[in-house]
Amino acid sequence: MSSAGLFWTGHALCDVGVAGLLAFAEKQRPEDLTLEDLDGASAWMEKQYYSGLLGTFLSCVFMNASFVQPSESPEKRAAFISRYVHGHRATPQPELVGKRCVFSGLPATSAMVRTHLPLFSGEGVMNFRPDEATSVPVAGSFVVAIMFLPMASRRSEGRLLCVHADDEALTRAFARRYLADNRRLIGLALPTQRADVHAGYDRELPMWDGTKKRYKMADAKGPRSLVVSDLTEVAAESFANDERPHAVAITAYLLSNSGQGPSLEIFAMPSGIVTFIVKAAGASTRAEWAAISKRFWPVSNKPEDEDGQKPAKTASKAGKAKAPPVAGRAGWTRNPAFEALCGIFDAGFTDRRAAGSWLRTYVLGRRNADDKKYQATDARSWKLAELFLKEVLGMKEGRIKAIREFSDKLAVWIHSKGDTRLYRSIVFDKLSDLQHNLRRVQRESASQTLLFGLEEYRSVFLHEDGDRYLVRDLISIRVIEELHRVGFFQKNPEQLVDSEAAEEGTEAAE
Repeated sequence: MSSAGLFWTGHALCDVGVAGLLAFAEKQRPEDLTLEDLDGASAWMEKQYYSGLLGTFLSCVFMNASFVQPSESPEKRAAFISRYVHGHRATPQPELVGKRCVFSGLPATSAMVRTHLPLFSGEGVMNFRPDEATSVPVAGSFVVAIMFLPMASRRSEGRLLCVHADDEALTRAFARRYLADNRRLIGLALPTQRADVHAGYDRELPMWDGTKKRYKMADAKGPRSLVVSDLTEVAAESFANDERPHAVAITAYLLSNSGQGPSLEIFAMPSGIVTFIVKAAGASTRAEWAAISKRFWPVSNKPEDEDGQKPAKTASKAGKAKAPPVAGRAGWTRNPAFEALCGIFDAGFTDRRAAGSWLRTYVLGRRNADDKKYQATDARSWKLAELFLKEVLGMKEGRIKAIREFSDKLAVWIHSKGDTRLYRSIVFDKLSDLQHNLRRVQRESASQTLLFGLEEYRSVFLHEDGDRYLVRDLISIRVIEELHRVGFFQKNPEQLVDSEAAEEGTEAAE
């Protein structure tokens, strides 16, 4: 068997295609792929791409390619298949003799333009390129990799979603998962009856064609939430050992090569976010992370159009019962916790305010910075908060320890003294009121063992990061956790932060 000459190039679209070919051939290294492996992948592509099942997807990736032109002549179709779908067997085009592949540096065989290479310019278009070039020279095996790109990706919100990681094993894991998704969809019959969700479509929603009054290829919603959810699961495969010498970052690309509206969105997930997600899904915080992972918005009982937009609201008919929404999941809707987590880095740096808001909302459960109301959450855990502080915010171990020990002292005081006033101040009051109560208990402890001193208070609250609100939320998480551990809430159920009695008690105190 002859080697296909493939290897990792560092180019996202090309490498995701290579990862897809590896998944198809069930191999681990690009160097192990043979020309015969590519024969199998090309034959499968030819069958599926020309079946008509994938037209909606492929047309947004390979604009005007042969397989999205049903009226194309048999001669043109055969030439396209030979040159691109089976590109690894193609002889070099005369004008490419002596030229090198832009991805690999190998001898080029085929010229690629926007028809075959997403987001490049069209055939014959010169755009400030050397030697009056209007195409990209590519080696045959890498042509096949790019052709295979859609099968290693997902159709998401009418575009192509692919995931590229610093670590090849993770790129392979995503490609393997998305190839399995596409194979599953190819084997499913499109629904014939309108419904919110359909059997077999567990990670996407079939799209309704309003013009033809029928379903077409399914579409995954909430691409960024889908990637985070998938990372949680594939990490168990790709991060099962600790052999990686460095942290891993992920970049997701959501692109359309459509002539009506080409677009590109890049979702960067720095190594801190990736490491946090991977570790949060581990044994010590698995239950808490699972609670956050379930926060997908429900699927509305109203149909969506191709762009995922809801129709305008209309007055419901009298006496007509409204169907309840369906619980959401990855590929059906977005998860606001996942969206906000990735949003911490949307500005190109760590937005500490956004990070504090995420911890406050999705771990502690506080609705706003000084809101007295909480939402029920099973993610209220110091271990999860500590992991977030280390990996996302880069907080030093010494300060994390200082905040934890300070919080533990307060929890012991509240439990031993029955000081529900301090407890309620921690979880319900404004920060200024909490600081007033901390000074109170510090004075009350002076006759015995002083609860805390100036240096301890300074190291916790008076930091150069100016994160007093974050500290208050961290103290709340730890104090609630410790009081729960010692049985405080069993004796004082009215003090539970999620109970209506607690909110009523607070209002009465005001």
